[in-house]
Order: sequence, then structure tokens, then C-alpha cells
Amino acid sequence: MRQLAAAVTIVTTIHEGVRAGMTATAVMSLTAEPPQLGIAVNRSGASCPAIAGSGVFAVNVLRHDQAGLARRFAGADGVKGEERFTEGRWSCPATGSPVLLDGAAAFDCRVVQAIDLSSHVLFVGQVEAILAAPAATPLLFMDGTWASLVRANDHDFRAYEQVIGRIDAAIEAAVAKRVPPAQQLDDFIQQFSQISAGSLGIVREFFDREAVAPAQSLHTIDRLKRGVEGKLTELLAHGTVSGDFDVADPAVAAHAIIGLVNSVHRWPEESGAMTADALGGRVGALVTAMVLRGGSHKSVDSA
Repeated sequence: MRQLAAAVTIVTTIHEGVRAGMTATAVMSLTAEPPQLGIAVNRSGASCPAIAGSGVFAVNVLRHDQAGLARRFAGADGVKGEERFTEGRWSCPATGSPVLLDGAAAFDCRVVQAIDLSSHVLFVGQVEAILAAPAATPLLFMDGTWASLVRANDHDFRAYEQVIGRIDAAIEAAVAKRVPPAQQLDDFIQQFSQISAGSLGIVREFFDREAVAPAQSLHTIDRLKRGVEGKLTELLAHGTVSGDFDVADPAVAAHAIIGLVNSVHRWPEESGAMTADALGGRVGALVTAMVLRGGSHKSVDSA
């Protein structure tokens, strides 16, 4: 069961004017018509008699950054009862059960059935009201620790596709200039660096989600990437023939150069540290030096 990843929720209720709540993962959707949820609650906890007495409960689904609230309602800091509700923004819109206003979702329920299950009681609740933040990323629990959900987000893919399109346009513009290959490469790398430095958020979001993306979502992006690599390979090969560059394998060199400039997004921007634009410029200068004949590095492959 430790391998069964589950959304982390806070189940709350109010009985005789006193609020109670606990952290729970044993929550399930039961039926859509009517909308019903099930929660398994340990008899030994304070929440079980409170829910049984009140006949209401709310299931509050936590966001990925609310692990502290999950620990609090699990009793990790020793806080109990009403004191647990001093953190978070709470309201009581329908049944009176506390609803977390800034969570990922909330289901306010009225108990329609209670089933004894040995040490637990399975409370079946009919949903009276809901609150949802569809863009929120939920908190998960798996193998004894907190986890988070990574979604394949089409919006992030389209934004990254536009970034690659700008990089493709940059190399097209660079090789179209009637200047030596070394100048073409320098122009492209400077533009590539500026695009990468100015798109840090987009690049990070894409790389976080790429592993879970369906293949069809990546088709256009992969085609554009291969196109940029092919054009850069041709530029390096042309420069090697003309004597501008010292590159043993243009294809490998192109792949390495793109990876180096892409790494700009991994550098933190801290107060007083080098700006992303300045870092991109230095990476560009390094790339140019690596391939120039007579430069500081004689060959990309040996570097």
C-alpha cells in the first residue's frame, strides 16, 4: 500500500460548535449520480465520533505546497482540536463543516450512511457543495513521504514550441547573412542565449512535464529541435571546410552546443549574482571559443 500514491486531504467537521479535523488519504469517489464520497475514519480518533454526531464532513484536497498543513492536522506538531484551524483560510459555506478556501478542491458532504469496518468507520457522504481550483497541483503521499503530481500540460508545450520556433528562426537568420561562418555562429549563439535566458520559466515548466507527455504532444517540438540541430550541424561543417572551425564531428558538436546553451535555465538568479542575460552571453562566448580554429579549445570533441 506504500506504493499506492494518494491525494492528501484534510477531513473536517463541526459538532456542537467545536471544529475537528484530521489528515487523511483514505478518501474515495463512490458515485456520480447522486454525487457521493467515502471516507474511512479510525474509531480511536477524535474525528470519528465528531462526524458521527454531526452527520456532516468536508474533504479538503491539499495543494502541493501545503504539506505543513497536512503535518499539522496529522498531529505532527502536537496541536489538537480548534487550535489546528489557526493556520489556513477556512469557511463554512454549506453544511457548517470547515472548508479550506485556498486548497486544490473541497467537497462539503452530508452523511447518508455509516458502515462499520473493524477498526474504522466508512462514512458515505452526499456532496452538498464543492470548491475547486482546477489549475492547482495536488499534494500526494507515497512510500512514506510527500510527492506531487506532474501533468502533461498542452499550454506549456505550446509555449515551449514557440521558444524552439524562435531559435529556429534565429539560426535561419544567422546563416542567411553574407558573413564568415564564425560570425554566423556567433550571431546565432548570442540570439540563442538571449532567447533561452528570457524563457527560463517556460523551459523549466516544459522539462518538468516532458517525461509524462504523450508522444503526439511532442511531435512538432521534436521536429523543430531536429531542424535546429541539422542547421547548426551544417553551419559547423561549412565552417570546418572553410578553415574557420576545428570540429571533428559537426553533429556531435551541434548536439553539445545546444545542450550547453539550454543549461542556462538551471542557473539560479540570486540577488547580486550574474543576471540570466549576462550568463547567456558568457556561455555564448565559451561556445564560440570551443570551435574556433586556434581558440582556447582546439576541438569540441576533446572539450
